[in-house]
Amino acid sequence: MESLLSYGLEVGAREVIITEGMPPSVRVSGNVMTIPEAPAIEFGALRNFLGSMEWESGVMTGGPWCGAKWRVRYFRAAFGNVAVFRPMLEECPPFNELGVPDSLMDLFGLNSGLVIFAGPSCSGKTTTASAYVSALCQSKILRASLLSPEVEIPINKGESLILEDSRGNLQSKIEQSLRSGTDLIWLGDFDKTSLVPVLKAAESGTLLVMNMSAGSAVGVLEALINGVESVQKDWVQNVLASVLKAVVVQRLVSDKEGRSMAAWEILYTNQSVATAIRKGDFYALPSVMANSQKEGMVLMDDYLKELVGGGYITQEEGLKHVSNSSLWG
Repeated sequence: MESLLSYGLEVGAREVIITEGMPPSVRVSGNVMTIPEAPAIEFGALRNFLGSMEWESGVMTGGPWCGAKWRVRYFRAAFGNVAVFRPMLEECPPFNELGVPDSLMDLFGLNSGLVIFAGPSCSGKTTTASAYVSALCQSKILRASLLSPEVEIPINKGESLILEDSRGNLQSKIEQSLRSGTDLIWLGDFDKTSLVPVLKAAESGTLLVMNMSAGSAVGVLEALINGVESVQKDWVQNVLASVLKAVVVQRLVSDKEGRSMAAWEILYTNQSVATAIRKGDFYALPSVMANSQKEGMVLMDDYLKELVGGGYITQEEGLKHVSNSSLWG
């Protein structure tokens, strides 16, 4: 099993995917591929290796294996156990060394509201969000609550004061944070059951940061609204229009040398964006973003086109990730 993890590290894989009864695979630059010449995994191998798989699904930290600690997400499928191994960084990278667009530096002027980092699986959104939270904690002395249930990347706290003894479910922890006068709350992956408490906390004047799995800013907003009871929908859209500060979407693409690089989509809330959110007219947001480049906004399709024009990626690679290829001519 460790030889498979070692292979994953060697090829720069974001994930090593082990499925009992099937050959193992890795995810590189967003693409899943089978490990060459690797045999099918024997049934029972994952339990023997991990030592504990007490529930139908779960997340655990394992290792060190091959000199690294790993975040392991496991679940039971009809054909056997499955585990996804993701190597963990030893420390949080500096935000300004992640190759982020210059306009994202505007995020450091925020003191309240909601900031969402999004992207497909293994796009680097957790790394970017963690780096942002770390940079905030180091830039000034804050009262911060780190409520992410799984610490995949350690936050550099600087001299900020960290609330670490909150108890109960996420809503209770948010309420305790607010009573403690918290300036910053890092939520980690978004839990759809916590939308109302999150919006109320952002409305109270605290800055909240979280992750979501979505491929576009419109996808983020649609995912937030989906599942909201009709009686709450108007309230959610009105508050979201008021507290949402930014949505940062990233995805990994392969450059001409086969290395991973990030492509970005950035939405900042201005009057036009707020109006569209309040009315639920999310379809209007791409045109608003396209006309708001001076405010730091950018569409993923436009960013990909710039990467192609700059010679960073091939047109074929860009077309794999665009939402509207007809605009490319």
